[in-house]
Amino acid sequence: MNSLKYSFIFIIVFWLSSGILFAQNNWQAPEEADSLKNSLEHSERILNAGKQIYAQLCTVCHGKTGEGDGVTASALQPKPADLTSEAVQEQTDGAIFWKIQEGRPPMPGFKSQLSEQQTWAIVHYIRSLYLDK
Repeated sequence: MNSLKYSFIFIIVFWLSSGILFAQNNWQAPEEADSLKNSLEHSERILNAGKQIYAQLCTVCHGKTGEGDGVTASALQPKPADLTSEAVQEQTDGAIFWKIQEGRPPMPGFKSQLSEQQTWAIVHYIRSLYLDK
């Protein structure tokens, strides 16, 4: 009977730690990320650079218009964020930058693939998606 009790406890702990029992939709960047400032000035050149990188790395999940409807979106848990939503757009540039760099499953972190400048260009582009909506 004890082994059954311990098995049950293990399953509950596993569910809690893996997010199976509770949705993981509330992804928060650490407070220190909020203090990060975009080092790139807003310009057409920067927006175009961000758009190109976004098209290569982000569209497959977040979709062409950033609404979380990319071709792989339906197979992912948690679902990709709608980057045009107020929930995303209300975040600081630093929080968005941090999330792109660090990632969380199923979203990969891009710290090893993108320079800081490339990541800041994507942040500018994500901001433009809301304006285009």
